[in-house]
Amino acid sequence: MSRERGGSALEFVGIVAIAGMVVAGVLAVVSTANVVEHATLAWCRIVGDGQDCEVKAEAAQDAFERAIRGGYVALGDSFASGEGAGDYHDGTNYDNRDDWDPGNWGDDSHNRCRRSASAYAEQTYAVFDFGGDLTTVYCSGATTEDLHNPNDTNDDEPAQLEALDEDTSLVTMSIGGNDLGFADVLTDCVLNGGSGVLWTDGCQAKWEGELDRRIVDLRADLVELYGQMKEQAPNARIVIMGYPRLFNDPPSEELNNMLFAQDQVWMNGKADELNAMLRGAAREAGVEFIDPTQAFLGHGVGAPDGEQWINDLDWGGPGLSVTDPGSFHPNAQGHAAMAELLQEQLRNPEYP
Repeated sequence: MSRERGGSALEFVGIVAIAGMVVAGVLAVVSTANVVEHATLAWCRIVGDGQDCEVKAEAAQDAFERAIRGGYVALGDSFASGEGAGDYHDGTNYDNRDDWDPGNWGDDSHNRCRRSASAYAEQTYAVFDFGGDLTTVYCSGATTEDLHNPNDTNDDEPAQLEALDEDTSLVTMSIGGNDLGFADVLTDCVLNGGSGVLWTDGCQAKWEGELDRRIVDLRADLVELYGQMKEQAPNARIVIMGYPRLFNDPPSEELNNMLFAQDQVWMNGKADELNAMLRGAAREAGVEFIDPTQAFLGHGVGAPDGEQWINDLDWGGPGLSVTDPGSFHPNAQGHAAMAELLQEQLRNPEYP
């Protein structure tokens, strides 16, 4: 019996070795667009996972090729633009209204969309051989209104949906947090967290019911929005990126971020509710969804140095701002993590 078991083990090791050589050979001779198909099919045929494996591999390859055959349009808000990741592109991080340089007096031009070279869309575009250009129209502070109408907060920002057309093969978007007013909630929890001060309600008591209502109302708007995106980019895969939890679990008790532990836990729960709604809306509209929650566990505000992917509260804001709007946003490491999730979704699509 031991000889038979040993023989089986040797056969399995041999199969794995052969599979490795075949896959390695495939990777050496095929283009990026064919790596997924050829490598997976080689493994299916050698190990013998059956026809279903090959069908799934071919379907994944078809979806991947569909995503990269044309142009990539990236839509959304600050969690898409890379607010907080630094390395902002020229023309997307200035406001002459609060510029003390005499040469700019009287110049009211401004644009703080803060599009970062580290944003997950840019990192993904650099990895794959797209057949068209990358068009980034996401903007910090954007709401769903800015998808349909010119941005009235920043100069030279047309309606984001105008960037979509029949040549678009991939659309990604993060949107919804600003529609719910999460920035206002965070501010309120910083100023009036815990159980409240001076006989006032704490931020949880003030916002619990209101956020629940806004989440319900936003779902219908997003289903309609996703449908419009499909109409304007009929040949594209549309991938919605959800929101990570902002705070570590267990939460930090040091108050460096000015929030009580109970408010951090509550806000993480609201992020989970938002993602559940986004997943449901994506399923109803027939688009793809990525939930970054699991990838960010252990990397929120309060995580150990070097492992934190969300920025702390930063008091050094641009211009006349008291705080930096990049506070409580993913840093470059966080965007790298979201880029990996997106790249895996493009190679092996999972639907909500």
